[in-house]
Amino acid sequence: MLLRLAGPLVVAQLAQMAMGVVGTLVAGRLGVRMLAAQALGATVFVFAIITAFGLMAGADPHVARAMGAGAFDRAGRLFRQGLWLAVVASVVITVGLWGAPWLLVAMGQEAALIRDTRAYLDIAALGMAPAMVYAMGRSFASAAGQTKAVMVVAIVGNVLHAVVAFAWALAPADDPTDGLRRLAWATVVCRVGMAVALLAWIEKAAGFRHVRAPWSRPRLADMLPILRSGLPLALQYGLEVTGFVLTTLWMGLLGADTLAAHEVALSTAAIAFQIPFALGTAAAMRTGHAVGRGDAGGIRRAGWAAFGVGTAYAVLSGLAMLAGGGWIAHAFLPQAPGHVLALASHFLAIGAAFQLADGIQAIGFGVLRGLDDTRLPVVFNVLGFALLGMPLGYVTVFVLGQHADRLWWGLSLALGVVAVALVLRFAWWCKNVGRVRGFVAQAQVGDGAVVPAMPA
Repeated sequence: MLLRLAGPLVVAQLAQMAMGVVGTLVAGRLGVRMLAAQALGATVFVFAIITAFGLMAGADPHVARAMGAGAFDRAGRLFRQGLWLAVVASVVITVGLWGAPWLLVAMGQEAALIRDTRAYLDIAALGMAPAMVYAMGRSFASAAGQTKAVMVVAIVGNVLHAVVAFAWALAPADDPTDGLRRLAWATVVCRVGMAVALLAWIEKAAGFRHVRAPWSRPRLADMLPILRSGLPLALQYGLEVTGFVLTTLWMGLLGADTLAAHEVALSTAAIAFQIPFALGTAAAMRTGHAVGRGDAGGIRRAGWAAFGVGTAYAVLSGLAMLAGGGWIAHAFLPQAPGHVLALASHFLAIGAAFQLADGIQAIGFGVLRGLDDTRLPVVFNVLGFALLGMPLGYVTVFVLGQHADRLWWGLSLALGVVAVALVLRFAWWCKNVGRVRGFVAQAQVGDGAVVPAMPA
């Protein structure tokens, strides 16, 4: 069941990730400086969008629980209200993205690099609203068990994006920055098309008929459950991605060559991350459905199955990164000097080391999200990233003057701490059956319906 639900999500996540990979490949062919500028702009955008996705993921446990309890009208209404929330929140986030280059100035980034970054980011920010709408549609389709819709839209959208991005961005131009602008427009067009296509599928496909609710005005009562779960998730996702964002910004302080090499390794790790992320999403839906059914055994089976499959995958992906580092670096930077390729390969070798922790923590967050356990994991991220991993990386590089790879080792430590904490948290849920039983018995699915208590 896990793989049947996760399979299309894995394909969809990889296709979605292809948008960022295409951006890196195209920018790399515009030159090392253009790649560095695109890396800064994309990093700021990714920070914003992942935090926004956390907010949208607040709907996951409530929609899944309603589906498991058979409250299909409630699930449909939550989806409609989630779309309203996505539109409102995206306006605020987009304005923030337009002001982000001022923060880069304050951090001491090179002026010429910031100018090129602004050219990319000012346009790319327009893709925030459709991206958030698409994220809400993806979560709803997953909860409804209609993951094929997400997969097809993601594949078609990203194939078109690759064609348009290479054609537009690499067209002859007097200024390489024009290529960055065209790349950003290609991304925006793709995001709009994917959002529209997925919404149209949900509105018309027979598989969504039983959960389709009429449109209504924004209702705070329906938004509050999403916000209560989503705000901790947004903070949790934001704290995690802050570690990667800060690492990228710190790499920028070490020079364009170092930043370009880091971007290659980070893009590769991000590709590998999509499979455990999809597994975590599927596990969230399975645990949420089990809560709705009042099935304690189903919660345990869904969680541990996801951890087992994710661990096996993480080991294999880490070995692949370790063995193919040189080839990967050359694929991203075919015209780069040898020392840049060597540095990228070195970062990739370290990235292979934290694949296990990264995969486990992605699944752990998904499993706990299905249980609507979104608050304590924020503490885990604070401990791993803010108190341990990031300070270690910064001090060793910028105070003690050691190699830039210490920043990657700091990320590895942070992910490892978070992964262990999440596994222990889920083990606590499994052992405290009485607490889980009470949690499920009291779970409201809306309209006054109470989910049946778990059987003894």
